[in-house]
Amino acid sequence: MKKIMIFLVSLFMTNLLFAQAIPKAPSTESITNQLKNFVQPPAIGDVAKTTGSIVDKLMSGLSLAGDKKSALTSAISGFLKNKEGILGLAKTDPSKYLSKFNPLQQGLFGKLKGIMGATAFSKFLGMKPSGSNIAGDVLSNLFF
Repeated sequence: MKKIMIFLVSLFMTNLLFAQAIPKAPSTESITNQLKNFVQPPAIGDVAKTTGSIVDKLMSGLSLAGDKKSALTSAISGFLKNKEGILGLAKTDPSKYLSKFNPLQQGLFGKLKGIMGATAFSKFLGMKPSGSNIAGDVLSNLFF
């Protein structure tokens, strides 16, 4: 019985270890491609207010349960605070901005997928602002 339990615990720990997603740094080629279509990110302004607007839009747009609001607020607020620290690079050095922004965004999107679930996360990706709508959409803060 002890051997079976040790085996099951070992198997569980191995699965847990390999399930950890480690964001990889974007390759130079992907950053080069991103620079061709670079979109100037919007100013964040008040992080708390921007976070609240984003969370409200996601809660209603994705019909998420109320118990997800706190986790979304925490994840998005942390992301925006980190992004605020690199935002100046977008004007002075877009490639450096993208090399720092991409891992931040990958981390956020991993958290959001865990909070929302795969189906809602797919819908979230479909909410990415485009065209002339980018500057006026609060979700632009998560994508650019």
